[in-house]
Amino acid sequence: MTDNTEICIVGAGLSGLALAAALQDDGRQVTVLEARNRPGGRVMTQDGYDLGPSWIWPQNRRMLLLLDQLGLRHFPQYATGRLVFEDAQGTIRRDLDFATMGGARRVVGGLSCVTDALAAQIGDSLRLSCALRGLQSGPEGVTLTTETGRVQAARVVLALPPRLVAELGVSVPDMPTWMAGHAKLVATYAAPFWRAQGLNGDAISHRAPLAEIHDASPEDGSAGALFGFAHPGAARDPQFRPKAVAQLARLFGSEAAAPKAVHVQDWSAETATATPADQIPPSGHPAYRAIRPTGRVIFAGTETAAEDGGFLEGALASAERAYDDLRAIAQ
Repeated sequence: MTDNTEICIVGAGLSGLALAAALQDDGRQVTVLEARNRPGGRVMTQDGYDLGPSWIWPQNRRMLLLLDQLGLRHFPQYATGRLVFEDAQGTIRRDLDFATMGGARRVVGGLSCVTDALAAQIGDSLRLSCALRGLQSGPEGVTLTTETGRVQAARVVLALPPRLVAELGVSVPDMPTWMAGHAKLVATYAAPFWRAQGLNGDAISHRAPLAEIHDASPEDGSAGALFGFAHPGAARDPQFRPKAVAQLARLFGSEAAAPKAVHVQDWSAETATATPADQIPPSGHPAYRAIRPTGRVIFAGTETAAEDGGFLEGALASAERAYDDLRAIAQ
């Protein structure tokens, strides 16, 4: 069976969802295909804790405007107190008066509140668990083949990391998928006990398995949470969780040794995020840039944003550019 639509967006991450909502507001017919069984892409929240991106910055005008439009609240990242530093030999310092993410803001309830709200706006136009297997352009449009059927569209927007686009046989520049080689761990506690010790929850460690750690507690401090980014490949160790909890105990004291829950998301193991090339993360922030339309195919996704590429703000910037490309074609 073949379904027909005006615009098919592939990828229900932040950029794809924001673009779909904007197009629907203009009265355009949109279908969004998502390989995962949930919207959000790399935005993922579990029990109120973000397992993907966490922060919005004061200069992120698009994200702050979107939060206002959706009626979502945000609050400052906890930054009062000292940072913990662990060197490669295991020497620990707790006397550094510095907050690595001071000035950042977090969304009450987690960032999935944003993508869930956008998904609700587009309603039945979103098709989950619908992985794209191929696409072919023709004189009448683009035919997209999925696991369950076909979609015929006048225009297609690939709101995917470029390396995933390349796996579909579409020629695009090679750009690393931001954070695709990493994993994130969140340990939750009854209270943010480290604050009473004069610590802000930040830690930098040169010993495995976590490289950097931050306070992930709710706004009101009614519970405690620490999250850490794992060294590349560390989460594939069967002992990753106990080793990470032991590291938290080294850095923050014995209370950290008994978390209420531990959540782990290994993005490097997700085929809807990472390719084999992403298993080795880039040494620095890549020079992301726009990919111009090719025939009936338009590109979006945070890696295609020259401004704030890789970040949430970049996802929205890429959606704006794709929206403008579609308007220009329609005129």
